[in-house]
This record gives sequence, structure tokens and C-alpha cells, in this order.
Amino acid sequence: MSKTLLVLANGHDRVGVLQSDARGYMSFDYDPDWLSSPATYPISQSIPLRSGPFDHQAIEPFFDGLLPDKKDVRRQIAALFDVAPTDEFGILEHIGRDCAGALMLIRPDQAEQPELSGAHTASISQNDLAKRIAELPQRPLFVDEDEVVLSLAGVNDKAAVYIDPTTQEISLPIGGYPSTHILKIDIERLPDSTRTEHFCMKLARKIGLDAAHTKIRIFSNRPVLFVTRFDRAYAKTSTGVRVTRLHQEDFCQALGVNPDVKYERQGGPDLATMFALTKQASTIPARDIPKLLGFVIFNFLIGNPDAHAKNYSLIYRQRLQSVQTAISPLYDVNNGAAFRDCFKSQRARLAQSIGGCFDPTELDWSHWETQARMIGSSPTALRKALLTMAKKVQETIIPLRNELRDTDADSPRLDLIVDDVSNRCEAWIRKLG
Repeated sequence: MSKTLLVLANGHDRVGVLQSDARGYMSFDYDPDWLSSPATYPISQSIPLRSGPFDHQAIEPFFDGLLPDKKDVRRQIAALFDVAPTDEFGILEHIGRDCAGALMLIRPDQAEQPELSGAHTASISQNDLAKRIAELPQRPLFVDEDEVVLSLAGVNDKAAVYIDPTTQEISLPIGGYPSTHILKIDIERLPDSTRTEHFCMKLARKIGLDAAHTKIRIFSNRPVLFVTRFDRAYAKTSTGVRVTRLHQEDFCQALGVNPDVKYERQGGPDLATMFALTKQASTIPARDIPKLLGFVIFNFLIGNPDAHAKNYSLIYRQRLQSVQTAISPLYDVNNGAAFRDCFKSQRARLAQSIGGCFDPTELDWSHWETQARMIGSSPTALRKALLTMAKKVQETIIPLRNELRDTDADSPRLDLIVDDVSNRCEAWIRKLG
């Protein structure tokens, strides 16, 4: 017996239908009205706008990419709703009302129910929020059977909340109301990973990169990282503030690659493939190619071991009667050297090779030069971009470290980041200067 979910954009526009057959294989069809709209977009570059069904193989990377990466988290959510942990459709049926991007997945019988149009936020006290945060490892995403229904990808223990832009009051999004902020707690066995991520993200913004905004807040002596969702926007209306969803997809989804193989050495996308897609999909490639290259360079200089294809995204912004596709802001940046004491041994590895080299300690200019040619860029321009950013990072990192000292965002691990990144920048300034 087949099952059906309606796929909506911004909670009302019908994008298409997701189905699961008796064997559990999914298929997807775009709605004819969505295909005929002048201001529409594909749910993924790997699922282009056309009539007719897309089979399981074509759509699984995208829809699987909407769910948490951690298998333990999927098992916990599946157990709550009494579905199999491998049943992506069944899990999305229960938590697909607020996903990354603009999409909402609901059962057909829910489309006319008042609670869908009446999705709302519920106030929560600081104590209750602190309790939910403490329970995140056992209760992922704050998900429950009746109210909080949302899905976020990634390996962190995380959840999503609504923060009022005027009062800054934190609320829970109920029944599919769009959340505005993602909150993360420290990665298991990596103490202060929230603070180190905040430091790296703040450094990116300080040197002029388009990066997601982050803030550290303390709940019951636990640091919590709040990340402003760049796939959400506030819009003023006559009745108050309305949150609009912006569609996005990561590069694994866009390239039709299953999230289980997000690292290049596992068979995931390499930089050349990502840049080729950007040239094809971006509305303004001349803007987005340098932007993506800047992100790649920054991830290298900062010593981020997880700069894989799922940590770069495309975002779709509606402009009057058209939709513009662009590289999204930078997100999920951290430093590996800050956690050397957490492992018996730690081998430096890049999530994506540069000029075929995965070992950052062996990387030299010839690898960057090769990479420039692989992505169709000028080696001279790449050399200038790498040198310029290394100087900016070196000039900015110590003042930023001092700015965060003795604040909620402070950690001794920030000094380890400063040493690691400063040494890398200095070495490359010498090589290229």
C-alpha cells in the first residue's frame, strides 16, 4: 500500500507529491501548477523542473539529506513514532513540517486542518529551555509526538527555536511554524566545540566573509551556540512580523550524492564538481565563484577538518517574478587542532582535496595551482586571494581572541586555534609573499 506526503513551499504553495510504495521506495512528482509558475525553482538541482515521476534513486539523496546525519538520532526519533530507523519517508511524515529550506512535508489529510494554518509559537521559560537543552542527547531536536515537529541535518545535538526579532524572546515553533535559530550543544567528547565554532564563525565575519551569525548563551552552566538561520527571513505585515522560508540545499543534495558519502575520500563531491555546478546553477556566477573560493580558502586556513560538500549550500531567493540562485552564507566552521587532547592520535586530513592532496602538511603552491586550473580559475587570481586572506586572518585573529576573553564565549581552546591558524597563515604568507 502506497503512502503520500504533500510537499509545500512556505507552508502553502504546493510543490509536488512524495510517495512511498509497498516496498518503501519513494518517488516524487512536481505539481503542474508549480511547473507553470513564472517564479518557481526546483527542490534540488538534482531534481530538475519537469513533469513525470522521479524514482527513488534520483530523489533519495535530497530527501535523506533533510534528516539528521547521526544514525543514533534517527533511531531515537523513529522509536518515538514507532517507525523503522531506515524509513526516511516514515520519519519525514512525522518531523517534516519544518526542514532546512522552504519545504514542508505533510499528509494529505492535514492540508485542510486548522492546526496547519494555525501553526504558532509557544513561550518557554529559561528553566524549561535549559531542561530541554540538557535532554537533547536523549530527546533530539526537541521533537515530541504532538507539537515540535522539525528536521535538521548534521551530526551535532541540536534543535531549533523561534526568537522574536523585537523582544528577543525565545519560543518553541509548534505544528510546523518556521523556526528562526538553530541551537547546538557541545559535540560529545569535544568540550567547548560550541565556543570554538563561534570563534571561527565570528572570525569569518570579521574578515568580510558572508557567514551565518552566531551567539553563545549559557543555560545551567552549559554553553549553547545559537545560529541565525539564513534560510529564514523576517517580513513586516499589518498584523506583526511574519517569517518567510527561503529554499536551500547543500551540495550533496544538489549533486544527487547520498549524505553517507559526503567526504571526497569516501566518494563524495570534490571541489571541481562543486565549482562546475555553481557555474551552471548560480544566477550570477561571477559573484558566486569567488565567494565559494573564499570559503574554501578560509576553511583551509582555519584548519577545518569537516569542510565537506554538505557544509556548502545553494540558496534560492525570490525576487518579484524570478528566483535567484546563489551560494549561501558560510556555516559549520571549526578548527581541528583545538581538540588534539581529545584523541590518542590526530592525523591532519582535508575533507576535500586541493589539487589532489588531502594532507594539509604536504600542501604546497603547486597543488593550489592545479586546483585553480581544475575549477577554471586563474592561478594568479587564486594566489592573490590566498595571500590576501592569510594576511587578513593573521591581522584579525589575535584582536578577536582578546575581544572574547572573559566573556561567555571564552575558552582556553581559543588560544590553541590562534596558535594553529597563525602558524598556518604565516607559513603561507612566506610561501606566497
